[in-house]
Amino acid sequence: MKSTWCKHSIVCLFLGLMAVPMYFLDQAFAKGGSGGWISLDFRGLIIWTYIAWLAIDIVLSSIAVRLFPRSGILGIHFGAMLVSLILLVAGVFVYGQLRRQAVSNEQQALMASRKPLVNVLELNNWWYVPDAVSPAEIDVNVVVHDSGRFAGSVTGERTDPSGSSTTVFESTNGPESQRQVGKGETLTYAFPLKILHPGGADNVRITLYLFKARSGPAAGDIAKIFLTSPERDDDGEYFYGALPAPSQPGGK
Repeated sequence: MKSTWCKHSIVCLFLGLMAVPMYFLDQAFAKGGSGGWISLDFRGLIIWTYIAWLAIDIVLSSIAVRLFPRSGILGIHFGAMLVSLILLVAGVFVYGQLRRQAVSNEQQALMASRKPLVNVLELNNWWYVPDAVSPAEIDVNVVVHDSGRFAGSVTGERTDPSGSSTTVFESTNGPESQRQVGKGETLTYAFPLKILHPGGADNVRITLYLFKARSGPAAGDIAKIFLTSPERDDDGEYFYGALPAPSQPGGK
């Protein structure tokens, strides 16, 4: 019995010493960038996988030695190595599934908490000043259903027959144009434009912001993008709304 445990200890010691070359292997082959065989840095993956496998193997082989003391020590270790590998792979798979489920639950909870905020920023109408051919600014009429610091931006694009887009104009609003608004307030907000390319835009995107703090970002900030054909209401970062056709100058 003592001889069996002695042999078992020697095998475990040998496997433990194998962690040293595994460490250098990990540093040499899992390093990303120049000199490595991968672009990302995965240092630690090989050595910690080996350590996890070794810990499982030592536990299983020790139990097997106690239960089957007359069995060959090499046979016990080979069997324990195989079972340890299976358990390690199964553990990683189960952990991955649980982690994905946890992330999914967090995302669902986030989306549920954001749902009441989808209509906090409501775009009534918008129009070009003086006209769509050579606009100097775009004005919007907005209803804000919560208090905060209001801001926004506008971009206009034109799509050619090949499907590529060119930015025709963009707004030039700076931080000084932001304004404090109250709950339920209706306001008209002007976006001065910088013309990047001559000609009209066939795709306008208006982004409105409502910041909770008087300066800087904060939890609870709201950003909503109005575009011609939104594919969703919320992506977890931005809300989306349908952009109405432009009104006549003056909001008529």
